[in-house]
Amino acid sequence: MSPLTPENSLPAGDALPTAAESVNDRLAEAARYAVLRRVLPVLRHEVAGSMQPVRMLLMVLERRVQTTDPDLAAITKSVMSLSALTKKATADCMGALGWIDSSQDRHVSLHDSVDEAAKLLALALSVNPLALVNGVADGSATAPQSFFRSVFMGALLAFSDQHVAGGTLEVTFQNAAANNQHLGQLQLRMRPTDANKPPPCADMVREPRMIGWPDVQAMARSCGVTMAQGDGWLTLELPRP
Repeated sequence: MSPLTPENSLPAGDALPTAAESVNDRLAEAARYAVLRRVLPVLRHEVAGSMQPVRMLLMVLERRVQTTDPDLAAITKSVMSLSALTKKATADCMGALGWIDSSQDRHVSLHDSVDEAAKLLALALSVNPLALVNGVADGSATAPQSFFRSVFMGALLAFSDQHVAGGTLEVTFQNAAANNQHLGQLQLRMRPTDANKPPPCADMVREPRMIGWPDVQAMARSCGVTMAQGDGWLTLELPRP
């Protein structure tokens, strides 16, 4: 292999990433994996739940086919139902795989994504407990799906992990001015519960890995999102595509 000389060195436009960028990319990757581990049990449960009706209908169809005088009308109806259930199960499986492979990133509704996050993290947020309130009123506001599956989910888990006494976490969105370089600001604000409430049992809060604010910050930088965080609040400035 020839040595790196001015003649065969990388052009200025293809410069290697700085040390800080490289470190942040590694931190962001580790944080995304930690978030995925926290969400994976729910995804696995949803996929298994989608496959269960398919397996049950297959058993019913098998018995109907094996009878001495098969009811063709009932068999046809079962096949049609099986086709619909299979399509749904396939969609659920592909959705679960999308958490691992984000190459087909797309913009999704802010409001719907907050609802999806509340559903996926219902069990995790109930341990402390932390109630998630969707205050996003703008139905047209969107953001990259990868942002929700990394930065936003990580932020929710960080609030849950840091506020073990529980409370209410409200998510709101503020549109940016027309000449602003950002699409708008996503705001998360925590309202603590009774300070005298005892913390939950240690056995109930044990997780594969706790999510901290440095994890959320690393993922935000990786997505090009500006983050600010303080005592009980977090803001995320969404960049334009």
